[in-house]
Amino acid sequence: MKIGIFGGNGFVGSAVARKAVARGWKVVSFSRSGKAFQTPAGHTPAWAEEVEWRKASAFDPTTYEAELPSCDALVSTLGILFEADYKSQGQARPLAVLKAIAESATGSRGNPLAKQTDRSYERINRDSALSLYHAFHQSRAAASAEPSPFVFISAADIFRPFVPQRYISTKRAAEAAIWQRAQAEKADRPVRPILMRPSLMYHPHLAPSSTFPATLLEASSTVHQYIPPALRFAPAYRSPRQPAEAVPSAFQSFASLLSVPPIHVDAVGEAVCRSIAAPEVDGVVDVARMRQMLGFDPATPPHAAADGQAL
Repeated sequence: MKIGIFGGNGFVGSAVARKAVARGWKVVSFSRSGKAFQTPAGHTPAWAEEVEWRKASAFDPTTYEAELPSCDALVSTLGILFEADYKSQGQARPLAVLKAIAESATGSRGNPLAKQTDRSYERINRDSALSLYHAFHQSRAAASAEPSPFVFISAADIFRPFVPQRYISTKRAAEAAIWQRAQAEKADRPVRPILMRPSLMYHPHLAPSSTFPATLLEASSTVHQYIPPALRFAPAYRSPRQPAEAVPSAFQSFASLLSVPPIHVDAVGEAVCRSIAAPEVDGVVDVARMRQMLGFDPATPPHAAADGQAL
């Protein structure tokens, strides 16, 4: 098995890469810098020596298309939470995140599309994924009987109203387009779309600032489970397998923040690898499905009916 990862030296991409390496898979990472993953302290872990690091742009297929035919699966981890510059070496900076939240709430940044068209939600969250899907689909053998996994790292809708609605609406637009194209084109060059929707991802060492909010949200989601459904702040939900572009209210998003547990980024990386390896997995993979896949929660019927609107 060989997988390609766009953004393999970032927070999520590196988790997928190290889990894939641990399985004995070959991994090639594509990123703007082409540099190997490093910890916040500047160290390159041993697993990174097993990864092929390449410089490429998702919007320029000539920088990566020659590698795609040899990849059994492709993973896109590209995405931005804010249109502001809030990351350093692929990691979110706490103060920059707080500043971005304040600017989003006050609208002080004006029209972001007029300032940073290369970092808009539409370009990074939606168009990059569609560009990669198209290139991967074109690289597949027409006579292939086994669909090739294409993994898009999307997100649970839990960040509004702290981030603009366009953040999640562009994610949902990418999901819907990937799903629709995969269904329409599966008789041509079959691709199996896997749409991962992690909640708040944390890691005590790689992203220390994520630990405290993750602890609070874990406690909140645990308490929520013990509240009778009729008295809950918002109804529970389970994402359907087939994505849709519809985005619920900001109230539902905030309510979900309090009820959906956070997830360790390594758990997301493992869930991605298990989804790639399991031919029956496709469509939306939300936090509940990830936890069941990893044995955290008792199994329930997949895509059980929700009593609220799916996020």
